Amino acid sequence: MDSPYYASSVDSSASGVRHFSLSGNDDDDNNNNNDTDASSPPFKRLKSTGQEGSLRKLTYADKTQTNDEIHQSIEICPVMKAFVDTKVFQRLRHIHQLGTSQYVYMCGDHNRFQHSLGVAHLAERMCRNIKSEQPALRSTEKDVLCVKLAGLLHDIGHGPFSHVYEAFRAQLPNYLEKHPQLRMQYRDCKHPEVPQDWAHEDSSLIMLDAALAEMGLQIDDKMLDQPLKQIAHGPKMIDATTMRVFKPPNVKDGVLTSRDFIFIKECIYGKPLKENNGRFIGRQRKELEWLYDIVNNRHSGLDVDKIDYYARDHNRTIGSKSIDIKMIEDARVAKATCSQPEKCPTCNANGPSEHFMICYPSKRTEAAMNFFQERLNMHSTVYQHKKTTSVGCMLLDILRIADPFFRLRGTNGEAFPISRAANRPDYLLRLKDDVLSLIEHSDDNRLRPAQDLIERINGHDMYKCAVDLPLDVEVHDDMEDQCGKQVYEMSEHEIKTGILLEAQHWSAKFGFKIALGEDDFIVDKYCMHHGAKSSNPLERMRFFDEMSEKLFGPIDDLPTASAPKLSDYKCKNPTSFQKVGIRIYVREETKKGIVNQIFNQWFEGLKSGANEEPQNTPGFAQNEGEAMDGNENHDDYNNHRDFSGHIPLSQESVDGDDEDDERAQFYMDRSPIPVKRSNG
Repeated sequence: MDSPYYASSVDSSASGVRHFSLSGNDDDDNNNNNDTDASSPPFKRLKSTGQEGSLRKLTYADKTQTNDEIHQSIEICPVMKAFVDTKVFQRLRHIHQLGTSQYVYMCGDHNRFQHSLGVAHLAERMCRNIKSEQPALRSTEKDVLCVKLAGLLHDIGHGPFSHVYEAFRAQLPNYLEKHPQLRMQYRDCKHPEVPQDWAHEDSSLIMLDAALAEMGLQIDDKMLDQPLKQIAHGPKMIDATTMRVFKPPNVKDGVLTSRDFIFIKECIYGKPLKENNGRFIGRQRKELEWLYDIVNNRHSGLDVDKIDYYARDHNRTIGSKSIDIKMIEDARVAKATCSQPEKCPTCNANGPSEHFMICYPSKRTEAAMNFFQERLNMHSTVYQHKKTTSVGCMLLDILRIADPFFRLRGTNGEAFPISRAANRPDYLLRLKDDVLSLIEHSDDNRLRPAQDLIERINGHDMYKCAVDLPLDVEVHDDMEDQCGKQVYEMSEHEIKTGILLEAQHWSAKFGFKIALGEDDFIVDKYCMHHGAKSSNPLERMRFFDEMSEKLFGPIDDLPTASAPKLSDYKCKNPTSFQKVGIRIYVREETKKGIVNQIFNQWFEGLKSGANEEPQNTPGFAQNEGEAMDGNENHDDYNNHRDFSGHIPLSQESVDGDDEDDERAQFYMDRSPIPVKRSNG
């Protein structure tokens, strides 16, 4: 790195702020040393010269604009541009938004950089519109700037191929448990393992600190209402007093403070920071709580993040798609009862409380329904497409195989494995989608199995889907539906065990060995929904009757919004709001027929309560590697484009799941969203 800066590491129980430097060194190591740190030559603490020219001052002339395929033109203010120009943010150019969907849709190769600019644009637009239309809320231009920066920076913590990296870290412990000898390969790693509940939002928070450090700035947890702490000087370092609102000019209290950046972190995180005991620090006035729901809506799941990426991803894959701008322009703040009090950080155990919530006029109800239907459509056709998921499974195998042996170098030269980069900004800065190329061209012979898989991907030789079985998990009287629910409630490890036992049963019955092992196939349960699993996500939204003068008047006179009357929309409501099932992928195509045959025998046995003899044995492999006939040319069991089990491949990390543990949600639905953590 050529930026002469240094950032300290400080913990504060009062504000929940932890600061990191891109050099990876903490302030404790340098308290008595203002010279260059010997362990990190490129980074040094510079004494303030007191000269005005030693810092770069942002001015209104620094603003710019860029063209965008969704929003046409996006204005970039001076503070926003300062963040965009950091190495931390520019890294997003090398993180694919859709993970592996480019292997299905050739134009689906857009990146997190583009999406982040789009979210910032929509966040500013929605926030400014509410500020203008409802002045009694007393939101400020600085609030607008903070929400815009939260939209800009909400994804800077993503790892390679977006959510695939999170799934890889989640599954690595199980892989190492099966291969304990590999743990010895981590003896050279000084940095500890990343906690299992770590998600990309956590990484985004520390990368925000790293971006500030790159500009010579730091959040000061002891002086929350003062400008950011100046920790470095130089021509590339930003003057903290010029990190401010520029339009309109001379805004009172327009300089961004440390409290403002804690507010930005809270907006990204979607709830109070872990260290703050369930309390919001950034904006504590009750009538401003709606600001937290613009980028990451904790109540309904309808926020500008999803509005942008549904449109952007649709446009790049399925076809032309525009933003329903009325979902931005018609948003208003009204009083409403909490829809998820058990998860709401500001509701107590006594039940739901009243919030100042982002609501819509009742005439926008059908538009909201269309939004949630679009969610399911994108999951079905893009995020969880069979080939998208297949490549994702291969990437997981590549990363797991490579991690014990492959090392990257941090900015200070320290070697680190791929899995331990998530909570070190100097490591994460080096970790991008090009990690595959680095593995591919390594001369370490221990990486040969991973390189063989990369070769297969390059040759378009993907894992094949042998089973794609939708399941009805609703309560019914007939045995088949009860069986579907029974199977879905099994863990993926239990399903795999059942298939292997079934193979042993038929081997004994017919006197020949069925060549099927645990590592031959991947079991994956998927759960795709409109945004609230089996429930209607519309029930979590709040609507008011019409645009009235009460919306623009005193806060005490704001109208009370309520959940829609769903009986008025029967013709638009589906009979079910979730789609679940099982997919099984085989690592070698020769196993496709046998896995399909054995699984069907096992599943039919569960339905009937007894094993049945197969009609014929074309799907049984009597010898290892024998080609299958009878199933390989048929795709009737592959015609459902759902997925969710081993790799989240879309955008939402938490979106309307009913699990108590929000981190576990990610492993329950294939997108940014969740699928159950695999045990097998």
